[in-house]
Amino acid sequence: MSSMHQPASTAEVLSQYGIDPILHAIDFEDVALTREGARLVHLGAKAVMRQYMPAADCDSLTASQAVALFVDKLFWEEHSGGLIMCTDMADKSVCLPIPRRHWGLKDTGVLSQ
Repeated sequence: MSSMHQPASTAEVLSQYGIDPILHAIDFEDVALTREGARLVHLGAKAVMRQYMPAADCDSLTASQAVALFVDKLFWEEHSGGLIMCTDMADKSVCLPIPRRHWGLKDTGVLSQ
């Protein structure tokens, strides 16, 4: 990403204290990112493109294209409430942790009992 310091992933922090992350699959259609959450995904997507797709023009990547890169596999981490967005590259999956304060569930307007 940029020259700013990147924090350790939630899973790494939890495992350091003997807490195994508990992941729950979640559908991308149920997720709403905050403006900052979308910015984090945009920065992460550009970094992934630089590493795995060096011929691609990552500077012209739009925020919606960046989010689309990471909608295949989403997980909610039970302990932190964070979101983990993943994409498959040629030889591995690359995942972005999104802190709880930068995402939420969409309001569907449907009452559930």
